Amino acid sequence: MKFWESYEAFKPATESLFTVARRVELDLNSALEKSTLAALDCELRYVPIVMPVEMHDQYTERSRLSNKNRIFDCAPQLDYELFVDGSFEEQLREYVRGIALSAPHLGRLGATSEQVGEFESILSSLTETILATPPERTRPSD
Repeated sequence: MKFWESYEAFKPATESLFTVARRVELDLNSALEKSTLAALDCELRYVPIVMPVEMHDQYTERSRLSNKNRIFDCAPQLDYELFVDGSFEEQLREYVRGIALSAPHLGRLGATSEQVGEFESILSSLTETILATPPERTRPSD
């Protein structure tokens, strides 16, 4: 399984969202590579929507599964205010909460119930792992 991320965000939330996204992408892909999910031939594309409430009608949630391409597009709305005024920890928890919404769909991509459980376990420990890691570690070494 490969994890890929992008986002749709209103400008005031962009900087903090970028910081959180980079930290999560690095650590989540590392954890997936060390798990039984590494053998799963599929992709989780995460594109959270971080917009003010008044823009939610224009930027609707649109998660969907493509069995043919073995891709789950997870595009939930996240709490915009947290990414503008919240702490890094609050932002991180909200970002990971959005990823967790994809877990029930992994079985349709070929994941066993054990692999779904492993994915959920990885996500449940991801926040604490990131919080315990120095913040300058945001990208893999070149």
